[in-house]
Order: sequence, then C-alpha cells, then structure tokens
Amino acid sequence: MTDVRPQDADERMAQFFDGCAAQGLMAEFDEGERAKLNGFLRRWAITPGMRVLEPGCGGGRLTAVLSEATGPTGEVVACDLSKAMIAMARERGLPPHVQIRQQPISFIDRPDGWFDRIICLNVFPHFADPAMILSHMARLLSPEGGALWINHFEGRDSLNEFHRHAGEVVSRHELPTSEAMDRLMTGAGLKVVELEDFSGSYQLKAVKA
Repeated sequence: MTDVRPQDADERMAQFFDGCAAQGLMAEFDEGERAKLNGFLRRWAITPGMRVLEPGCGGGRLTAVLSEATGPTGEVVACDLSKAMIAMARERGLPPHVQIRQQPISFIDRPDGWFDRIICLNVFPHFADPAMILSHMARLLSPEGGALWINHFEGRDSLNEFHRHAGEVVSRHELPTSEAMDRLMTGAGLKVVELEDFSGSYQLKAVKA
C-alpha cells in the first residue's frame, strides 16, 4: 500500500470511524471493558479540578466518565476526526466543563503546560504522525505532576493482530514496540515511567523529561 500524507490519512480515518459510528460500534463500554477501565481510572488518579485532554474521544463514552472524575471545577477537552462520532458524543448532553471538538489534537490551542492528564484510550496506533502528535502533547502537558497515559483493552500483540484484519484503512496501524515507543517519547521531550503490556491490557505512563 502506498503511504499517504498525514492529512489524507486523517480524512480516511475519519471516514472509517464514521462507518463505525453508523454501525453503533464503541458507543458504550461492555462489562469486561468497564472492569478494565476501572483499573485504568485508579492509575490515572484524576481528581476534581484537573484539566484533562482526551484525543480520539470517539462517541464520548470515556468523555462522560472523565467529566465525572474532574467535576465541574475541572475541564475536559475531547477531540476526534470523525463527524459521526463527535455527533454521538454531543448527543450525550455532557456538562459545560466538557468541550467536544471535531479536529485533530494538533489544533488544540491551550497554553503550554495546561493539562494535568492526557488520556489516549484505544487511539495511539491511529495517529498518522505520532512523533508530531507526541511533541504537541508534550507542550500541552503540565511539568508539575502532569501525566500522559496510553491505554488499550488488549495487549500489543493481540491489538496489532486485530488491526491487521479490521479493514484496509487500519490494517497497518500498530502499537510500537517498547523500544520504539521509548524513542518516540524521548524525541518529544517525554519519559516513559511505567509500561505494562499484558494479554488483556496495555498501560503506558509518560511525563515531561
């Protein structure tokens, strides 16, 4: 398959997930996902008043959970490329401290160090230019206790295998090896401080280097 420019890849990705939304996919967490999410939430340690960025928010199922965790004194900024997914998220009627945007994360224009948490759940392999996006997230992440989390409901091997058979658009979307991820983070000015890759979950925490 011929490589495409990041903006072209974004358009194809938006169309792919528009199709997922039309099928009602990823609208809610199932019982098994909810159990794993509860474990993630404990690790994320989001407290009332925090500012949280959620790239690739999809239909807003996690956005709703994050809005409860931050409370009305906090802020949640959720973005996605898919028009249909964003429409689904907006239909949830989330509270005023939640902003839902149809745009790539590179368009988020908050000041340096604005966010206490950046939560990437089930999205990292879909970034067309991960080095660029990580650099942007590093700029937005607070140097004082801020944390970037990359989480999946599957381990790296099973996730990559799933993508290979999930459709041509995502067939080459892979979660990098730990060594490649470390290089990406270092290049963006971040440091991996936790990485757990099990058959049923993947969790990575990075902070400002």
